[in-house]
Amino acid sequence: MANPNQKIILLEKAYDELKAICTKFQDESDATDMEVKTLLRELARVYEKDMDEDYDIDWEV
Repeated sequence: MANPNQKIILLEKAYDELKAICTKFQDESDATDMEVKTLLRELARVYEKDMDEDYDIDWEV
């Protein structure tokens, strides 16, 4: 992605959408904060493996 500002906008939008999804999931399932965090960590692990291989992404911050 050539435009860094566009990347920031997309990341912020993705964050907002994920937050809404997690909030809705928590409200509907009575999941605890820890359960939601665990779910997100597990999803990140799956995507991290796929994206590392497909896009050569370095996840170190």
